[in-house]
This record gives sequence, C-alpha cells and structure tokens, in this order.
Amino acid sequence: MEIAYLKSKQVAPLPIGPGGKSTIKQQMNDTNTQLAMMASQATANTMYDPPVPKPVTKQVIAEGFCSEQSLEWMNALGVILILYGILAK
Repeated sequence: MEIAYLKSKQVAPLPIGPGGKSTIKQQMNDTNTQLAMMASQATANTMYDPPVPKPVTKQVIAEGFCSEQSLEWMNALGVILILYGILAK
C-alpha cells in the first residue's frame, strides 16, 4: 500500500517568458518547486490519516438569521434610510 503513494512528480514549468537570468524568475521557480513538494507531501501524509468517524447523532443545521417580524422592520428601516439619503442631498 505504501508504494501507491511513492509516485514521482514532475514540477510543472511556469510560463514566465523566454530564458535569461532574472532573480524574480528564479524566485518564482523556487516557489513553484516548493509548492509541488508540499502538495506531494500532503498526498503522502494522507496514508496515515485515520478514517473519518461516523456521527453519533443526525446533524441538525439550524438556519435562521431572524424572524419574519424583525425582517419586516429591517426592510422598513432600510427604505426609510434610503429615502433619507436621497432627500438629504
């Protein structure tokens, strides 16, 4: 099972223009190489992750910002503030 995670990975080249020595290009390529190494390491680390436990109870998602009555008040307040902004000019 460990062999499946030991795959070689080639770093995808960056499309940063033609050749030539540039410190910024070198920094970008170094960063790209580090990101590829971290992605490979993260994939390899999943081998040691335990399985996700099943929830004991059913999940309840409570959605509700406010009641309908307070929503009506907020709408009225919003309309009043918009009108005030228009008329105050």
